Parts: sequence; C-alpha cells; structure tokens
Amino acid sequence: MAIRREALLWLRAAEEDMADAEDALARRRWFRAAFYAHQAVEKALKSLYFTVLRREPPRLHVISELYRPLREAGFRLPGDLEEAIAVLNKYYTVTRYPDAAGGLPSEAVDEVEARRAVGIARRVLEEARRVLLEQGADGG
Repeated sequence: MAIRREALLWLRAAEEDMADAEDALARRRWFRAAFYAHQAVEKALKSLYFTVLRREPPRLHVISELYRPLREAGFRLPGDLEEAIAVLNKYYTVTRYPDAAGGLPSEAVDEVEARRAVGIARRVLEEARRVLLEQGADGG
C-alpha cells in the first residue's frame, strides 16, 4: 500500500537524521545536534500524516504546526513531550543562519540545549514507531 510505504520512508529519513543528531552530540557540535533533532521530529511527525490522517504532510517546518492536526485527529504525545516539542521550532533557523542566530549558528546552541533537543527527538521517534507498528506499517 502506498500509504504504508510513504510512512516508512518518512520514518526512515527521521531515523537517519536521528543518527546524525547523535553523531553531532558525540562530536560536540551542539548546533548540528539540535538541527538534526528538529529534522528527525519533523519527519517523524510527517510519517504519521500517512497513517493517522491518511494524507500527505504539509510542506512546513514548524513542529508545533505539524503536530496540531495530528493531535486534533486523536494522536497524542505524552503530556510532557507534547509541551516540549515546541522547543525544537527555533532550531530550524538559528542553527543555520547568522541573522536568525544573532551571530554564528555554532554559538547559538549550548550542550544542555542540544542534549535536551536530542532527548525530545528520541522520544518522538519512539512514539512514531509505536503508532506505525500499531497501524501495520512495520515494513513486514
């Protein structure tokens, strides 16, 4: 089924970004870790559009805006995680552009922020995997 295939492609892309986030943490590249954490969550949520909403995701990058329609359709992240994902919104721009970062992007994110962003991303990916498995989009 096309929906299953698309959901898995988006989730696999999210997992690749998660691996890059973990690698950036190990290399102490905090801004890159935060950026890839954002990307992983964006793609994980987009994977859920196919199974929860049965449609393609919108072409936007604001995590909280991507989450809203999923929530309205009945998909809910755990309460603390639901609030935490909004933190990731800023990492789409401040980690890439000096004018958004107010200086070098590499100086815009510290270790604490990066580790928090990656932790949030790990948990969102776990939730997305769980839902895709429940919906039968497990690749099997």
